[in-house]
Amino acid sequence: MHRRDAGTTKSQEGTQTLHEYGLMEEVIAVIMAELKKAGEKPAGPKLEVILKVGALEMHSEGATRQTFQVLTKGTILEGARLNLIVLPVTLNCPKCGFQGPLPLGAADPHAALPVAECPKCGVVAPVEGGRGVESIELKWD
Repeated sequence: MHRRDAGTTKSQEGTQTLHEYGLMEEVIAVIMAELKKAGEKPAGPKLEVILKVGALEMHSEGATRQTFQVLTKGTILEGARLNLIVLPVTLNCPKCGFQGPLPLGAADPHAALPVAECPKCGVVAPVEGGRGVESIELKWD
């Protein structure tokens, strides 16, 4: 089995949220460039892409997976397995002290400073994390 860290991707728009299409387009470009640089051409069905991405970068896991399938069609990545690891946003409540992750959709991904309701006491507070692509890892046999 081969493993390769394909690195991370950064939005050209700084902290602006990338939707599924833009996100996956950028991720696929990073993967293709990394494979080309390494001189590797693993067959799609034997390739696993492990993508760690913040919850605020996408609207749904299903749409992200579908976009990956559409954008890889006709490329060496066609048929590759996408292992999507969604990194949650977290809340540190200033009122009750709750600290923890929140479910997908708890904060508006379009907000420059996203906030969410504390699941314990209901106060609205800023959330942390959930932005960007943390890593892209490739595995193949």
